[in-house]
Amino acid sequence: MNVLLVVPWDQEFGGVASVVGNLGRHLSNAGHHVVFFHPGESRRLRPKATAWGFSGYELNIRTPLITSRPVRSRVAFIVSLLPTLYRLRRLIRRERIQAVNVHYPIEAFCVFGVLRWLLPIKLVVSIHGADVFPEGRQLGQYGWPLHLLLSAADAVVMPSRAFLQDVVRTFPKAAGKALFIHNGIDLRELLGAEEAPAASHGHYLLCIATHDSKKAVDVLLRAFVTIGQTARTLRLVLVGDGPLREELEQLTRNLGLQDRVTFLGWRGRREVIRLLRDCDLFVLPSRSEPFGIVVAEALASQKAVVASAVGGIPEIIEDGISGVLVTPDDPIALAAAVLTLLDDDARRDALGRAGHKRIVERFSHEATGSRYEDLFGRVMRGESPLRDCP
Repeated sequence: MNVLLVVPWDQEFGGVASVVGNLGRHLSNAGHHVVFFHPGESRRLRPKATAWGFSGYELNIRTPLITSRPVRSRVAFIVSLLPTLYRLRRLIRRERIQAVNVHYPIEAFCVFGVLRWLLPIKLVVSIHGADVFPEGRQLGQYGWPLHLLLSAADAVVMPSRAFLQDVVRTFPKAAGKALFIHNGIDLRELLGAEEAPAASHGHYLLCIATHDSKKAVDVLLRAFVTIGQTARTLRLVLVGDGPLREELEQLTRNLGLQDRVTFLGWRGRREVIRLLRDCDLFVLPSRSEPFGIVVAEALASQKAVVASAVGGIPEIIEDGISGVLVTPDDPIALAAAVLTLLDDDARRDALGRAGHKRIVERFSHEATGSRYEDLFGRVMRGESPLRDCP
């Protein structure tokens, strides 16, 4: 089959980039023709090689509404709509595309909903989280471009059963074609970075997360006050960045933790893999989490994980068997769980081994790719997209 994967950004790293990149590799390895599309600056359809090495195209596609320029943006969208549809139609015909898979639907991607009605193609829309629930919260109102795209879609995919339920409550008309496919990770990548330099942070807890309200790094910092009183040589290493970074750095100083907490910002993939491998324990204190791919990566690295029991995380971690789940927004419970594991090397190692086994069995990118491949085949044959997922 010939598949067009549509993503807002051309990135090598990041949760969505990893999921879509690994999906593209799986489909290519299975003998399918895969082409990527990213919005860009070019007013003409421009061929390119993507960050993941795939053949791709970029084109400037207008957003239907920019709130700071409502009239101008609407006029620009209307004027550009027919040329945009014409150029995308040429792409689809040139590459003989049969299925379009839109990931992280931004408003400009509504043009693919229009193309679904004009051309003999199938459309699958994959929702990842912040694309419909910024900061983990439902918006008061959603614009017509998203409703158009979901209405035109043959299937709508979410990364977990819990997130599927949240989306269907918000968009009940999508219920008849909504399903979940768990995200998967590349186990070979995580196990194949021996050349990466060793981390030099001594004994440390690791958290990899965007610095926003949803990821609740503030809760981890408050918990670390208690943790640090017992584990006096332990450090906390934070990988990530975001709108709350300055606020979190100030909180670190207010709590007297500035000498024991390291803010690394976003790091390269090889360094992240090594940080996962060398940490004592991985912690993710999220208030909201559609899936939690970094949890899966930590477990695949054979690390014990303490994480909040929110969203898709309980679908990855079996509490007490392959990790430890805690109540969100509770620094006392988080600190207690971390200290218990730090004091029990045998249990920490057992959780790491069990977590690794669970990821290998259920959350590889091959498993994710196979389910998407099966879904594309079903919608192309005109069959129902719904089927029980493991």
